[in-house]
Amino acid sequence: MQTNKSGGYIFSIFSFSMIRMRLLDKLVLLTVGFITFLGCAQNKNDMTKNFNLDQYIDRIASEVKHYPKEPMYYLRINQLNCVYQVLVNDRLVDENYSLSQYATAIGINSSILKSGPQKITYRLYPIGDLIKEEYGEGETVTTLLDNTEITIEVIRVDDINTYKSIVDDEKLILRHESKNDKNTDKFVGSGLPYYEYTFTFDAQVPYEIEGWTNAIDLRKLDQEKLELAVVNHYKKMQQLYKANDAASIMTMEYPMFRRVAITEYRDRTYIKEMVQELYEPIQIPNKDYQPIIDYKVEYFGDGRVICLWHPSIFEKPDLDPRLSRESSFYYIYLTEDNKRRARFQGILLSIPKDKHKKGEFNFEYAR
Repeated sequence: MQTNKSGGYIFSIFSFSMIRMRLLDKLVLLTVGFITFLGCAQNKNDMTKNFNLDQYIDRIASEVKHYPKEPMYYLRINQLNCVYQVLVNDRLVDENYSLSQYATAIGINSSILKSGPQKITYRLYPIGDLIKEEYGEGETVTTLLDNTEITIEVIRVDDINTYKSIVDDEKLILRHESKNDKNTDKFVGSGLPYYEYTFTFDAQVPYEIEGWTNAIDLRKLDQEKLELAVVNHYKKMQQLYKANDAASIMTMEYPMFRRVAITEYRDRTYIKEMVQELYEPIQIPNKDYQPIIDYKVEYFGDGRVICLWHPSIFEKPDLDPRLSRESSFYYIYLTEDNKRRARFQGILLSIPKDKHKKGEFNFEYAR
C-alpha cells in the first residue's frame, strides 16, 4: 500500500500481483456466462453463504500434479535511470515505477505454459519526477537517459522441493544486458520516451496447460466496438462486486487459480492463501466504484488478452498521478478506522476460439 505524500486517498495495488508478490497476473478472472447472475434478485448474504470456500480450495488442490522434480524459473532484474515493465510470453510479471531496485527474484512459472522457447519483453520508460520526489530537487525527465540500463537474469531451480540456497541450487540460464550504441557508448534508446526489447530462453517443465492460448487475436476485431464491449463488461463486473456476489466471482476466477496452482506445484496451504487474497475483498461493504474513464486499451498474450489501464502521466499530463499506470477498474472504500483507501484490480479479458461468433463479444476472463 502506498501513501500519497500530498494527502487524499492512499492507493493500493490489489494483485498477480498486482499485489507486490509480483503476481500482477493473478488478478485474472474468468467466464462471462455467469454475468446472468446479475439478473437475480438474490440476497447478498445468500450469495456469499452459498459459496463454500473450503470445497473450492479442495477442488483446485485436486488438479495439481506432483513430479519427481519440480523446476521453477525466476527473473532477477536490476535497472538504472528508468522505470519498467517485464513480460513473459507477453504476460506482465513485474513492474517497477520507482528508483528502488529489488533483490528478490520473481517467479515466472505461471507464465510458462509448456516446455520450449519462452519470450521475455521489457519496456522502459523515463523516470519523470522521481529524482525530484526522492531528493527534493532536479528536473522532470521525459526521455530515456544516455546511461539508462537494465539487466535481467533468467534463473532455474531444478527442484523447488529441495531448494536450500542461492549458491547451491540456482542455475543461471541466461543474463541479458540492455545494449549501448557502438559508436557513442550511450544506451540505444537514449532520447526516446519509450523503449522495448524482446529476447528468448528455453525452459523445460513437466506440465503442459492451454492457458490463454486458445483465444482469438482481439486486435483483428473492430476496435471501436471491442472497446465499448470491454467497458460494458467492466461495468457488469462492478455490479457483481457491489453485490458482494462471491459465488459468481469466484467461479469466474477458477481457471486462473488452476493455472497458477498447477504451474507452481502449489499445496493446499498456499492455494488457500492465494484464494483468500481475492475472496476477502469481495466482502468489503459500500464499495464506491469509480467511473471507467481516462483509460487506454492494452493488449497482452500476443493480442489474445485485453484490459483497460490508466496511461502514464507522460501520456496524459493532467491525469491524477495516483492513477498513473494503474487499472481503470477500482473502487474507494473506508477502512475500519474510517480511512479512505483505493483498491485496483486488473481485469483481463479474452474470447475463446470456440465461443467466438461474428458480431458478438463472448468474453471470458483470461485464463
